[in-house]
Amino acid sequence: MRITSAGRIVQIAGGLKGPHDLESDAHGNLYVAETGRNRIAQITPNGVVRSYIDGLNAPVDLAFNPQGELLVCEFSGERVIAFKSPTDKRIVISGFRPHGLAFHRSGATIVNDITGSRVVRVSPDGKVDVIAAKVELPIGVVIGPSGDLYVAARDAGQLLRITLSGSRTILLHGLKTPRDPVFDAKGDLFVAESDAGRILKVTGRF
Repeated sequence: MRITSAGRIVQIAGGLKGPHDLESDAHGNLYVAETGRNRIAQITPNGVVRSYIDGLNAPVDLAFNPQGELLVCEFSGERVIAFKSPTDKRIVISGFRPHGLAFHRSGATIVNDITGSRVVRVSPDGKVDVIAAKVELPIGVVIGPSGDLYVAARDAGQLLRITLSGSRTILLHGLKTPRDPVFDAKGDLFVAESDAGRILKVTGRF
């Protein structure tokens, strides 16, 4: 779906099975983590849906890194995979169920680890550090203008701000299954509140 500035909802494509996340490229194509078909689907600007990457194991999140690779969180496969193309891939990190990733200006890849209830940093050389532990079911992470992380802790009903040193602040609490925070071009922060069926806008200095 596309939501216009006037709040109108427009369908872009139909027939997808369990779509979880989407990303766009410079050519106007959309890439969808289609969990129900274990694939990444591509939607062209004219609405044609086709398979881009098949044979995945519950893909739930995806994002292009600064190098142009498409990174995919493979939830049941317990790994994050980077694709230069549908046939050229590498493993970024494995051993836990990932759900949310972002790219820091330092060059690190930030990944939510649902298995360990933590947020980790993967350095360009492959070193893994824990940024924050005891984050109750982290689903979705985004990096703000100042470089801080914004994470939805679903089971805690919280939206957190976490620095790279691990200091955390609760921005919102009492939410009903929050997930997938994101910033818009104006710098406003949005978070989906799944069980309430709404999207919240958070204003302030980020």
